[in-house]
Amino acid sequence: MSDTVSDTEAPLSYTAKPAISRKLHRAGTMKRMPRAPRIDAAGAMHHVIAKGIGGQPVMRDDVDREVLFARMGTTVLRHRWSCLAYCLLDSHFHVILGTPVANLGLGMQWLLASYAREFNKRHERQGNVFHTRFYSRQIQSDDHLLAALLYVHLNPVRAGVVSEPERWRWSSYASSIGRCDPPDFLDLEALLALIAAEPGIAQRRLQTAARETLRRELG
Repeated sequence: MSDTVSDTEAPLSYTAKPAISRKLHRAGTMKRMPRAPRIDAAGAMHHVIAKGIGGQPVMRDDVDREVLFARMGTTVLRHRWSCLAYCLLDSHFHVILGTPVANLGLGMQWLLASYAREFNKRHERQGNVFHTRFYSRQIQSDDHLLAALLYVHLNPVRAGVVSEPERWRWSSYASSIGRCDPPDFLDLEALLALIAAEPGIAQRRLQTAARETLRRELG
């Protein structure tokens, strides 16, 4: 990377960006968190992962993905979350979101239970679909936010499902870089504002970061 790249066009890196943290703090989507992890907190941002029990698929086809996608949107809007990223795969899904009030557990309980009922009914099965406890980690720094965004967006490539992250229909990456319209529940404006003042610059930075990460990993 050239040393002459201007600050406004510089690609994302793993270096902390105090300006982004200030934007998060002012916007109320992320507060300064203590180092000790907590499951739920008002004003926090979370990376959430829900996995199928015993590694089993929680989505067997696109019909299942449509159902979960719709349930996710309903959950985000109903609980007034700020959804910054998501990705649905066969055995699990990821979502990065902010919770203005401490209702992450309540919302995830509704999402997983309501989807599991639909899944079991459609596939004529009984029993648990997800692990009884979903994974959640609070995002407490700019480094962590960027790493989580890239991890979620690049998951389909690392899983060998697609060759480029924008080709995976069930991820927010294509919407984030302007390749398609975002769903109603994706807080794209908030996401891009955390990266740069201008949406176009933010999208280029995110795309550059994803490409450079894949280049390092895949050669």
